[in-house]
This record gives sequence, structure tokens and C-alpha cells, in this order.
Amino acid sequence: MRTSEWIQIGFAIVLAAAAWIQPFFGHPLPVRRRWNITLLAVVPVVAVMLARATARFLPPLYVSTLRDWLTVALFLVPYWQTGQFFQGPNHRLEQRLLTFDRWLMPRTARTSGTSRTGLGLVLEVAYLFCYPLVPLGLLALYAAGQRRHVADFWLVVLIATYLCYAMTPFVPAYPPRDLAGSQAPAQAGKARVFNRWILKHGSIHAISFPSAHVASTFAVSLVLLRFAPLLGVIFLFVSIWIALGAVVGRYHYALDVLLGAATALAVFLICSLHVI
Repeated sequence: MRTSEWIQIGFAIVLAAAAWIQPFFGHPLPVRRRWNITLLAVVPVVAVMLARATARFLPPLYVSTLRDWLTVALFLVPYWQTGQFFQGPNHRLEQRLLTFDRWLMPRTARTSGTSRTGLGLVLEVAYLFCYPLVPLGLLALYAAGQRRHVADFWLVVLIATYLCYAMTPFVPAYPPRDLAGSQAPAQAGKARVFNRWILKHGSIHAISFPSAHVASTFAVSLVLLRFAPLLGVIFLFVSIWIALGAVVGRYHYALDVLLGAATALAVFLICSLHVI
């Protein structure tokens, strides 16, 4: 199997085992949640087996391309598993994260999100790009004629992102936007309303710590800087705007974002020195 497939299957199985082996911080997970985590772990196993089985009736190039993109489809499985561990916030941690925000950016920390201005619209649209940026990064690698580096791409992106997921259960906290109220502010623009709709129906309703969005987008950008520099610069610019949108929009705390970027950089440097 590919390294990316081992990472996705292995991490999903580790999370499933963690759900059953020991109560989480003295609070046992409900049986239903344990089974949710376990059944989610089955998804990458079955998907990879089926993808490999296509070699019996598809040309090698088609199979290889399918497996390149299968990783995109399985990318969020650990995210949903991690969400099952969340049983409520640690208010002390939330206050510490807010304290750091107030120290670093006091004006932003007093708001519940972006306002209905041109800058607010740009930041909200930028944050929307955190969802398609990973598959767009893979597509950019193809477009640059660097498909031979897909394994390196996924190695950096998966490790950086999944390290964030691994830490998330130990930092249970609501996003800062939720601490100011569950409704979007009256002055919110349509882009913010749309972002909140996505998060309402598609998120685990807790932060990832460090920010997996930032870690994954910066990891994509760093890999592209290595193998397709011009595209890498463009993606890095978008990644920075995503990070700003995450903080100003109060989707993440400032420390989440800073550590997410640092995680991506550390993983990229280590992989570059020893693997890539």
C-alpha cells in the first residue's frame, strides 16, 4: 500500500482503539460514540481495498490516479472521529485562549466575527477556501507536471493535519464565535452567514487544536513552493488570508492558527530533510 493509505488507515484505527481502551479523562464515551468512531475507521480500510481491487479491470494509470484522489475523499474521516470525543468544553482552557487573543489583538478579540464591510467579505471568502484548497493543491501539482511528487504531497499534508486532530481531544473548547452567542451578528454579510451554515451542518462544533484548516492549507502551500514555486506563492498568499479569516471571523483562536502554521512548517522541514 501507499504511505498515504497506511497513514489514513493507521490513524483511523488508532482513534477507534482509543475510544474503547480507556475512558477519556475519566469520562467514558457513550457506547454509541465508540461505535461511531469504530465504524468510521472501517471506511478507509474498505475504500483502499476497493481502490486496489480496481487494478483487475482498470488500466494502471487510471488506478494510480484514483488512489491519488481517494486520499481527498478520506481526508476528513479522522476529523469526524475526533469530533466524537468532544463531550463539552473546558472553560478554563477557553478563557486562556481568549486571554491570549486579548493580549495579541484586543480589538478583534472583543468582536464575534467580521462585519458587513469589504474587508469582512474578503476574509469570509478567504476562509471558505480552506475547504477546497487541499484538492486544489493536488490539482495544481498535476497541472505543474509534478505528479511524481504526489506521495510527498500527501506525506506532508496528512501528517501535519492529523497531528492537529490527534491533539484536539486534549483541548476541548468551543470556537470563539460561539462564546459571543450562537447567532450570527445582525451586521453579518451573506458570506459569513454561508460560512456559519456550513459549520452548523458540517463541523464537529468544537475547535481543532492546533487549527487543522491552517495546518493543511499551509502544508499544501509549502509542498507547492518546493515543487511548483509560482503556484506555491499563490497558494501561500491564499493560506495566509485563510488564517486571517479564521482569526478575525472568530472561527479559531489566534493560538490555534499560529500553532497550525507552525505544525505545517515543522512537518515540512522534517520531511524535506529526511524523506523528500
